[in-house]
Amino acid sequence: MNPPLVTIIIPVYNASQYLNSTLESVTSQFYPSVEIICVNDGSTDDSLKILNKYGNRIIIIDQPNKGQCAASNAGLKIAKGDYIKFFDADDIMNPEHIELQVKRLNGRQDAIASCEWGRFYDGNPESARFIPEPVWQDMKSINWLKTALSQRIDMMGVWLWLIPRRIIEKAGKWDERLSLNNDFEFSTRLLLAADEVLFTPGAKVYYRSGLESNLASQKSKRAYEAALLSTQLGCQHLLNADSSDAMKQLCANRYQQWLYRIYPNYSEIIKQIENHIHELGGSTIEMEGGKLFFILKKTFGWKLAKRIQLLAYQLGYKPKHPHKK
Repeated sequence: MNPPLVTIIIPVYNASQYLNSTLESVTSQFYPSVEIICVNDGSTDDSLKILNKYGNRIIIIDQPNKGQCAASNAGLKIAKGDYIKFFDADDIMNPEHIELQVKRLNGRQDAIASCEWGRFYDGNPESARFIPEPVWQDMKSINWLKTALSQRIDMMGVWLWLIPRRIIEKAGKWDERLSLNNDFEFSTRLLLAADEVLFTPGAKVYYRSGLESNLASQKSKRAYEAALLSTQLGCQHLLNADSSDAMKQLCANRYQQWLYRIYPNYSEIIKQIENHIHELGGSTIEMEGGKLFFILKKTFGWKLAKRIQLLAYQLGYKPKHPHKK
């Protein structure tokens, strides 16, 4: 019997600096039955030129810039795989990644396989730290979501998953209105369409962090409006599945994290977020920071402390990466 086909879909937008490393990791998979679809989403750098170097090892879709969700849907439209893997154009997977996830699913069509992941900075994958999380185990999907949202920093990147086609057909395509935070809505919908999440030890994603070009584009009003919409939709999916007070508080905390991130910009978005938090019964999480921020927050409240923090950044203060020693 032939092994099931896995389609890896990679949206590409101005990723030329990192694309070779990503494609080398994907085209070097030990698993013998892989289809790779790269969607060049209107790149203005050398991304398309790099894709063309890979010849018939990959399938290329070249389209005007429409955003990651539209690019992912374009790849999905022509995908032939029994299983689907969405992957970012600046990350790296280890050679046994797909093989291990396929084995972990073992033909199941009602479950999604997850994996290990670790951040790396400054272009050095060897510096990635794979820190075990409470969700690094087999769990019912709703319990995985609750546990992930209970963490201070949850990770719901869609690149975690190997997804049976049947589950994607049940969950539906990417919502093309979304940009920032789009993984939250899509992953929530995917997991609720599955019965279980199966953890795959040894399947690793090296997650590239600290890209200034990406951070700049994620601070616009339009991006934050998309993040709010994704949060609204994702939380509604969750509350439709579980309307308990505990789930309401998890959703309120999710909104609160965005409030801490956005404040003091875009007052109308902040007002909407505060209304959602109030309707859900309030949040229980505190804004975090260094010793000085803690003193300022205790003395003046978090909002004024955040304004002072932003002023310090403008004057040249540079915080350390939160996951770097």
